[in-house]
Amino acid sequence: MVARSIRMSSTLPITYRPELERIVFFNPEQGQVTAALVASVRRYGVPEAVEIEACLRFKVRAFGEVQTLFAFDDTEDVPHLAGMVMFTRESHKSMLLLHLAIHEHYTARGFHARAGVTARLLAAVRRLSLRVRGVQSLRMIYPHSVTVALRKKTGTGRDKLASSRDRP
Repeated sequence: MVARSIRMSSTLPITYRPELERIVFFNPEQGQVTAALVASVRRYGVPEAVEIEACLRFKVRAFGEVQTLFAFDDTEDVPHLAGMVMFTRESHKSMLLLHLAIHEHYTARGFHARAGVTARLLAAVRRLSLRVRGVQSLRMIYPHSVTVALRKKTGTGRDKLASSRDRP
């Protein structure tokens, strides 16, 4: 089995629109998170892919344009869109992961499950969140609501990175 070469990018050329829309809006794995997905859409709005400077971005009613990371599989000559994640700062202290969509070949049951696309996207959002001053947690809505502490206060009042031992 060939090891996959996964790359993260904050930009997506408009040529990927059909594949992006298929993964986000017509994903065969959506049935596993229907209730949480519908609740997210009702609360924040339907994600809308928009063209900005020859690239695709997303916006939602509640926040306008949101941050998006795309995972590409660069193993073949033409990079393949393996997944994407939308997130935004929902408050001074919290980042919100709005939507996560993974191509079915890269899910836990897919042909390329070992590429770990979901884990890589989540880790990338965590790393980016840690770089934003004041953000202490990352909140995910689905598959079920979870808040992950990114930092904790020390006795001196300074932030410290939360380790895996610190999280519930």
